[in-house]
Amino acid sequence: MTLAHSRLFSTAPYPVNISLLSKQLIQLGRIKNLDTFPEITHQKELQASSLTSKLDDCTGLDQIKQVHAHVIRQGHDQSCYIITKLIRTLTRLGVPMDPYPRRVMELVQFRNPFLWTAVIRGYAVQGNLSEAVCMYGCMRKEGITPVSFTFSALLKACGSVGDLSLGRQFHAQTFRLSGFCSVYVGNTMIDLYVKCGSMECARKVFDEMPERDVISWTELIAAYAKAGDMDSAAELFERLPKKDMVAWTAIVTGFVQNAKPQEALEYFNRMEKSGVLPDEVAVAGFISACAQLGASKYADRAVEIALKSGYSPSDHVVIGSALIDMYSKC
Repeated sequence: MTLAHSRLFSTAPYPVNISLLSKQLIQLGRIKNLDTFPEITHQKELQASSLTSKLDDCTGLDQIKQVHAHVIRQGHDQSCYIITKLIRTLTRLGVPMDPYPRRVMELVQFRNPFLWTAVIRGYAVQGNLSEAVCMYGCMRKEGITPVSFTFSALLKACGSVGDLSLGRQFHAQTFRLSGFCSVYVGNTMIDLYVKCGSMECARKVFDEMPERDVISWTELIAAYAKAGDMDSAAELFERLPKKDMVAWTAIVTGFVQNAKPQEALEYFNRMEKSGVLPDEVAVAGFISACAQLGASKYADRAVEIALKSGYSPSDHVVIGSALIDMYSKC
């Protein structure tokens, strides 16, 4: 494998084949002997660390261009690691992908999947799904295998615009290329199908995921609640191994939104007994459930829970509004 090709498959900023690199540098006259190579390598690593740190601190395009000038001057303009960081910083600050970030990527001779993904994600974040898909096609033509972040960016973009057909094609690509069963990609697929109104596909993805995290469960619970299917939401919630505050809030507010206040109060009481502290949304949900019941006996407890949870009506508009609504209905 040549130095150039080793860079293509490396996720690090520099090739791992140190011996080969050092011999080539000697042949080019860059260094005089092998003894000096570790010092050069260490210096390059320090430079790369410093440049990426400076990119993290950038708050404007002018600052990024200054750092970019240092990247070129110090000979890091072909480093996929640093150029990827540069493009992600440009995306974070909302700089259009054309022409600057796109041109920076094109100047790198041997692009790895992370660099391609940064460009694909940049277009996707900026709402240019067609160009993101085009970049994916160019990456595949170069023989570069995508990483999980590539698919999560594309699937998320498809969900944002409601393009179910294209989302399914990328879902099929994950099977074709295999090895993309990560929780992160699975969650993005669930989000895609939920946003496109395909709950059956979302549940199928969930059921077939080899691993799930609390986001996987909570997202589907909230989706069932939004669709008015509280039986499925409750069934899924009961199966959740470890229930955190977000999951409890999703099920409580789900019952409130579907006009089932008694069930909402029961789940809220269970949450308290489990030792999980409610957030502002859960407290507001409890108060709204009391308002739907129209029972004044719950009023004092609602105020007590709000104050106990640290959500004073005078300081939290959502809680104050919910209490006013409750008192008026009681």
